[in-house]
Amino acid sequence: MTTLALLDQSLQWWDELNLARQIFYGIGIVAGIFSLILALLAAIGMEHHDAVDVGSMDADHDGAGIFSVKPMTGFFLGFGWGGGLALDAELPMIAAIAIGVGCGGTLMAVIVAMYRAIRAMRSDGTMRIADAMDATGTVYVSLPPARAPGGQVIVNFNGRQETLSALNATDQPIASGERIRVVEVIDSRTVVVKPL
Repeated sequence: MTTLALLDQSLQWWDELNLARQIFYGIGIVAGIFSLILALLAAIGMEHHDAVDVGSMDADHDGAGIFSVKPMTGFFLGFGWGGGLALDAELPMIAAIAIGVGCGGTLMAVIVAMYRAIRAMRSDGTMRIADAMDATGTVYVSLPPARAPGGQVIVNFNGRQETLSALNATDQPIASGERIRVVEVIDSRTVVVKPL
């Protein structure tokens, strides 16, 4: 089938629709075209970032809020096609509206849940030093006694290994290679340790 024949058939289908069906399907078609544009922009790295994300004010504007562009586009897509198909099934207008709202709400919820799940899986790679508390590791550079500076430890926490400056909580030096436990966090790169 040629492009012209497909276009002619689509226009003929459109002309056969009554006004209510044209409104429902029109909403669905416009939302579908907008969804395709958003998908193409995302595919080439020019993804739209919502300016206002009312449903989730702490979101980083990536589509995770209820009233951001992607979920609202999904709502109108489901509303238009759901309502249009309900009218095609010869259901009354009130049922078509209810079905459209139900389909749109469902699609909107799926999109919001999907973006929130994606955001939850994201890791920014930032080390959170507070998570090092009670972690174990090994002395890398010998630790002088009584919190004197100059020592380093390798600590395992949150599935990663970090080399940190360390202060010795005891009055005896701790030699390189000894096992230790973090007992206090001083700052973003310094911890206080005790031998195991």
